[in-house]
Amino acid sequence: MNRNLLLYLGCAIGVCAADWNQWRGADRNGVVVDKIQLLTQFDDEGPRQLWKSDKIPSNDDGGHGSLVVWKNRIYMAIVWHEDIPSDKREINELVVRKLGFRNIRGYKGLAEKIEKVRVEVNPRLRGVKFDEWADNWLKENLDNKSEHLSGWIKSRLKKGKLAVPYFELEKVSKMSGTTFDSDQDFKEWIRKEGFGELAAKEIIKAVPASVRAAKDVVVCIDGDTGKTLWRSEASAEPAGRKASSTPCVVDGKVFAAGGRHAYCVNAKTGVKLWVTELPGKGTASSFLVHDGKAYIMAGKLVALDAETGKELWRADKLSASNSSPVIWNHSGRARLIVSARSHLVCLEPDTGEIIWQTDGGGESTPVVSGDWLVAYSKNEKIGLAGYKLTEQGAKLLWSHPLEARRTQSSPVIYQGHVYLAGGENQMCVDLISGKIRWQEKRQSTISSPLISDGKFIVMEKKGSELVMLKASPHAHQEIAKTRVKAMWCPSPVLSNGRLYVRRDDHIACFNLSSKAVIP
Repeated sequence: MNRNLLLYLGCAIGVCAADWNQWRGADRNGVVVDKIQLLTQFDDEGPRQLWKSDKIPSNDDGGHGSLVVWKNRIYMAIVWHEDIPSDKREINELVVRKLGFRNIRGYKGLAEKIEKVRVEVNPRLRGVKFDEWADNWLKENLDNKSEHLSGWIKSRLKKGKLAVPYFELEKVSKMSGTTFDSDQDFKEWIRKEGFGELAAKEIIKAVPASVRAAKDVVVCIDGDTGKTLWRSEASAEPAGRKASSTPCVVDGKVFAAGGRHAYCVNAKTGVKLWVTELPGKGTASSFLVHDGKAYIMAGKLVALDAETGKELWRADKLSASNSSPVIWNHSGRARLIVSARSHLVCLEPDTGEIIWQTDGGGESTPVVSGDWLVAYSKNEKIGLAGYKLTEQGAKLLWSHPLEARRTQSSPVIYQGHVYLAGGENQMCVDLISGKIRWQEKRQSTISSPLISDGKFIVMEKKGSELVMLKASPHAHQEIAKTRVKAMWCPSPVLSNGRLYVRRDDHIACFNLSSKAVIP
């Protein structure tokens, strides 16, 4: 069949080769299929920026969701937060973070150790001598699981007696989500709780004279200019950065998750078609639309009618809010596979009936190729694992234990090999045998990579750099590196030679095509 005709038919059913219409791309696997050759040399300023969008908040004000591309339009779903001046006083996750609280109760006895030594630090111990002492203490008292806390601990040790006691910070953290009717009520609570003078002063300083408000927003941006074409809005309750879902565009409709509701809007106009309440608040899972149904993990796995938004079924036994569901097609039948908190689970997509489950699970989205499934598990005894799928279950054929920290990144399967860039590991593994072809320690962490034009494309150094590696099992070979100054959680999107990245307050579009002009 003529190639142009194939492209026409692909576009006719709603998705072109250049489209990246859902989380991880048109095939939900992180592989770009548009055949555009990419640049591999960049000047010091990085790739040519084509445009930047209007303001789009991120982090606590707008989450970490990624964007999608459909018919040269960019779509995003944002829980858009703002602070409203008020006589009320609110303790929220921003206040807790501002006070410097970290929940370390999972590390037995560590809080007590830190607090004991903190108050004993000689205030004259400063500069190089303090650094030497603190680094030695951290080396003696932290292990591989807790070493990522070293910066936070060191800052507390440096403050010494001027740091708010940990148990008082912990008490404030348990009040997150509490609103007091007035400043007087807020200060009366501080008095009754018996906070020390230092803690009371810092808590009052951290709580602003405002309350958080939010809107669920779906935004559409012109792919050529970066200008906002429309915004669809609805009132919402604040959900913080936990609300980080990526939308999905199918058959001219945008399926998006907000703080507590799911939305379906017309992709051309932004007109709302339906709204449905989700099981949980603030999901980072992304919609999968298949055979007239829309699936998402929002506290619980739920299936909605894609036409009406009516809830068809809910899998109450499956809990998660970060991983996204995928489809496994086997012998002409579709199966739904999800990564729940501690298991990989296969379900009947029409009813939600669990067919089988196996150990694994976590926050990463699994990837399917034929009857193979690869998942990056939060269970560090499993780590990166390859499964052979059957109707009876998933047979674990190989696994590579990895540290459980920062396991949100999703793997890619390409030409018989698995590529992973997450949790500060980059590795290539033979899909069939599970043999590691190469492995390197790099600063890639959370953002999910992609493969295009034979290049394994990874965000490093908290998103500031884009790195191209050769997508080859022979060696970890760096082809190019360039600065794009992106955020470190949202995943990059590459469509029709254009790279789209999310920054703190906007989207930036760059030319990565080797052609002088992008068609």
